[in-house]
Amino acid sequence: SETLQANASLVSEGEKAGLGSVRMGVEANYGESTVDQQSETTVENARAFANVRKTLSEKTFAYLDASVLYDDIALIDYRAAAGPGLGVFPVKTEALQLSVELGASYVWEEVADLSDDYVAFRAAERLEYKCSDTAKLWQSAEYLPQADDFDNYLLHAEVGVEAALNAS
Repeated sequence: SETLQANASLVSEGEKAGLGSVRMGVEANYGESTVDQQSETTVENARAFANVRKTLSEKTFAYLDASVLYDDIALIDYRAAAGPGLGVFPVKTEALQLSVELGASYVWEEVADLSDDYVAFRAAERLEYKCSDTAKLWQSAEYLPQADDFDNYLLHAEVGVEAALNAS
């Protein structure tokens, strides 16, 4: 068998003390497996996201969060979500940062040829540990239950390691 897996992402983030921060990015994944000359696509998705925060105090902020997802294997032609909310930093040091966000989102989606749109609540958290000046560990989770049907929800979680290619 032959297996091909390709992943690419570009994330940009920045913070201005007292003003706020922005984190945005795009990512794409593709995979296929060939067994006995029969090829099958195993992964095909793409996502774009942005989170903009306006500092309210040293540990609180208002935010606007948006994302768009395409996933051919999961039959998601598109899923877009956007909305505002408030957040807090229960922990915010030079090396360790934990943020928690609560707000609302509006979701538009077409999954398996069915279109839908609805209001959702949004709860999210992000933990970052800066190992050195050029490397960090992070994890994030986001939960979006439909406001009038908590049995319909979206859950997105990630864990990662980042290291700079150079000092710039």
